[in-house]
This record gives sequence, C-alpha cells and structure tokens, in this order.
Amino acid sequence: MDWLKSYAAGNYPDASAAEAALYLASLDKPERDISPYLARLDDICADLERTIADAAGAGGSSPRVMDLAIALQHVIPGYHGYQGDEENYDDTDNANLMCVIDRKRGLPVALALLYLHACARCGLDMTGIDFPGHFLLRLEAHGERVLIDPFHNGIVLGAAELRELLKAFQGLDAELQPEHYREATERTILLRLQNNIKVRALRSGDLAYATTILERCLIIAPDEPGLWHQTGTLHARLNNDQQALAAFEQFLALNHDPRHQQRIRSLAAELRDRIAGIKPDENSKDTKPPKQPPRSDETVVRLHPQKSPPAGETPA
Repeated sequence: MDWLKSYAAGNYPDASAAEAALYLASLDKPERDISPYLARLDDICADLERTIADAAGAGGSSPRVMDLAIALQHVIPGYHGYQGDEENYDDTDNANLMCVIDRKRGLPVALALLYLHACARCGLDMTGIDFPGHFLLRLEAHGERVLIDPFHNGIVLGAAELRELLKAFQGLDAELQPEHYREATERTILLRLQNNIKVRALRSGDLAYATTILERCLIIAPDEPGLWHQTGTLHARLNNDQQALAAFEQFLALNHDPRHQQRIRSLAAELRDRIAGIKPDENSKDTKPPKQPPRSDETVVRLHPQKSPPAGETPA
C-alpha cells in the first residue's frame, strides 16, 4: 500500500504500470512474494530484446513495425505462452496480474500490461488504446503503426477487424470514430484493470469487495470525483454511514456540477441525520430538500433507516 501511494505521488517515475498492477494484485495475495513476478517481467524483456536483435540481422538495420509485431508474438504468446482466457473470461483472476502470470491467461488489459512493460524496457514505441469493450495496443516504428490485440496472441488488426470488433460491443450500426482510438495513460490502464474486478464483484453481490477495489482505485486517482461517488454509494448501501459521508464530501469538493451538488448534498444531510440518530419523521418538513425527479443517467442511492435489506432482496 505504501508503494502504491508513493507511485501515485510520482515517486517512482521509472516504474511501469505492470509493476503497479503487481503491487495491486499483492493486496489480494499478501502471502506471495512479489519478487519472482518482477523477475518474470524481466525475463520477457530479455527475450524480446534478443528477438529484436535477431530481427535486425547482421547489418544492424532497424526492424520495421511488422517485424517488431512478429517479435512480440514470438515472445509473449509464443515462447512465454500468454493468451486470452476465453473459457473463463469472467474469472476475477484474469484481472489479477499475479494470477495472470501464474496461469498465463488473462483479460486484454491485463495481458496488455506485459506488452507495454516489455516494449518500454526495449525502447519500442507502444501505447495502450482504450478501445470500447476490448483493450488494444498501438505499435509505431519508422512512421508506420499497427494495432495489436493482446488477447488473441498479439495479432495485428486491420480496419475490417476493428469494425467487426466494435460492432460486437456496440451493435451493428456502430462505425469507427476517432474517439475509439483514444490513448490510455498508465493511470487509465490501471483503473480499467481494477474496474474489471469491481464489476465482477458487483455481479456476484459482493458489495464489500467492490468497495475495497474502489478504495484502491482512489489511491491511484484521488482526484476522480466519479470514484468518490461510487465509493459513497456502496458504503451507504453497506450502512457504513461515516465512510459514505466522507466519500460524498470528497465528491462535492471535486465535482461542481449544480445538479450533482444538490442531489449529493441532500444525501449527505440524510447521512448526517442517520449518524446522529435522527429519524426522518423527526425532521421538519420545511427543512427537507425539495424532491427531485430521478434522472436516467444517474445512480440512485437509497438510504433507509433500517440497517439491512428486506429478506430476499439482492443489492444492486
């Protein structure tokens, strides 16, 4: 946890997102030593460096972008055997980089971390692409660029494959747009990785673990108001009133949209009453905030005096 806080503060400028992901993974696997996993990353880098040197040939000419893409295919999915986990895609281990390295299976964004780490150490120009529904990589060299799918053995995707991939996630009417090629920062990649774990925890009804994941995200991105809002929402549903109030207050400090301000201030006031033991019927009608119609694009946070959901009700 201390390492992650220092990383988020910029104290490890040479650390990669893959290293940060290993430290995040270690929070769920505290019994494991992180050193062997860092050594596995070094092995990938060393093998890629040798493969690139072989591709350069005796003349020492710099490899073209397709030569580099093929070198990556030979090393990461080839020699080291890393592949996308199509059989157990929703397994949470696919987003834990320690488990990914052990099992050699993972989600696109988790596998992308291995490519990005190795390319950075070998001096290659690779960038994460925050493609809808399926994380991709862009490799550049000598004015040429290709898009690589880390989930499917590092294959190079052309326009037709990208269009097909987009339609699979956004519907048959979807067409490629410039925003689909948005570059992902290291922070974006780590948050996307953790979001995969959070979503799976919510699907299984484990609100406590989902809240823990959000709090880890806040170590990396403490200035993201959306994360504070989600954290406050889940704490409220878990009846952690103090934590929910603190999270909503942080959200209010970062988000100045009047619509959100009014709604969250109302929730914060109700939480303060709950903490103070004031029941709703003890409040004067004149002091209650005006009721606003629900918005379809907002998360509705319901706060109830009772401390547990009715029997048979599954929290969302």
